[in-house]
Amino acid sequence: MSKSWMFLLLLLAGSLSAQKKMSLEVELAADCELENLQLFQWTGTQVEPFSAMELTSSKSEKRYSYSGSLEEGNYYLGTSLNQMRPLYLGNEKKVILTGVCEDINAYEIKKSKTNQAFVAMLDSIREQSASFFALISAYKQNVNEPKVLADLDKKLEALDYRRKSYLLELKKEQPELAKIVGLYTYLSYQNNKSSAEQREGDYLAQTYFQFTDLSDGTFKRIPFFYEAIKSYATNVSRVGLSAEEVQAYLDKTLDAVGQESPHHQSALLGVAFGLLSAQQKELFVQYAERYQKIHGGKSEVLDNFIQQQIIQVRGAAPIGGLAPDFEVATPEGKMLKLSDLRGKVLLVDFWASWCGPCRRENPNVRKVYEKYKDQGFEILGVSLDNNRDRWLKAIEKDGLDWYHVSDLKGWSSAPAKLYGVRGIPFTLLLDAEGRVLAKNLRGPALEAKLAELFEKK
Repeated sequence: MSKSWMFLLLLLAGSLSAQKKMSLEVELAADCELENLQLFQWTGTQVEPFSAMELTSSKSEKRYSYSGSLEEGNYYLGTSLNQMRPLYLGNEKKVILTGVCEDINAYEIKKSKTNQAFVAMLDSIREQSASFFALISAYKQNVNEPKVLADLDKKLEALDYRRKSYLLELKKEQPELAKIVGLYTYLSYQNNKSSAEQREGDYLAQTYFQFTDLSDGTFKRIPFFYEAIKSYATNVSRVGLSAEEVQAYLDKTLDAVGQESPHHQSALLGVAFGLLSAQQKELFVQYAERYQKIHGGKSEVLDNFIQQQIIQVRGAAPIGGLAPDFEVATPEGKMLKLSDLRGKVLLVDFWASWCGPCRRENPNVRKVYEKYKDQGFEILGVSLDNNRDRWLKAIEKDGLDWYHVSDLKGWSSAPAKLYGVRGIPFTLLLDAEGRVLAKNLRGPALEAKLAELFEKK
């Protein structure tokens, strides 16, 4: 995909409205061998397949078509997620594209006022953005030149007026597209601060979305909403505010979105990765874990990626940190959470029936279990097996008389991914509150640590 179309893809808008009937036709040369042309749509956090295009052929052309009901908004035409172009559909009864064959980005859109307005809007956003940052850069370079600053203030004021005027004009002509511009309409601090004492950080945090109703559910269908929230989180954390102030502003923004809103997932994801971009690692982990708690399970791809980023930032379950919770099935088919076992010193033992070193270590583990189980010691075996019978036979044969769980996914085990397990046996020793005391203790080292813990009691 070309860079220009990738930029459009990130900025495209959509809306949640009643479904409308429409048709889309793509006319290509008769000798075109393009396959699997289909529609994709933005779902709030990612692009997903929407509908296949029906193919009809004649001597003069090949025609791909879609006819049906859809919500007005952002769609993409392409053969895969790596080869597609954006479209705005749903407010016109028929849209026709023509082209040669493989170069989807070069297809010409016929008779679509909406898409023409959309491209013009993006051009305006780019131009206004370039003007704003050029003026801000000049402002920073001339902080000791009062005359130059006075001239720059006038230019910023003129740009502010132009931005507001454009937004008002678009609200009348293309109200759905105006929502994108509203996200982007940031007015200069120099000409709009509430008082001489107002810090720039507070101004930015308080006015960044002043032209936006953050509770508007249509933002689920606007990819630029995610980008705007991400940019906001990055900028707020870079303008001299304390970590506590940054968190307070971000929480206020998320409250304005509303946890029950259809676009809250997109907003919280944007906040987390905006903080990561700004190298605010501790805050990133806080919001990433909040995302996992609220929206975990909605997208396996996102869940895995977020967990990888958390592990890269803080490591997998650092010493002294709270062990991330998980829930997996026991041999009896019941779901067991790691947190269900709090209240005792707990050894979390990652192993598998096919792991020779694990099986050889089991007698040592059984020995310390028998010695300390009545003093407040417990074990949770987390198996990386993918064969249920072999897992259960190994438990019975080795006499592992403690808690066991497994999702039978081998190295794709969810708990193993959560903890960044790269080899087994791998163990974590947790205190009664679920915090990590030690890692990979075996044999005499494990027994010595347990003796130290229980001698204190």
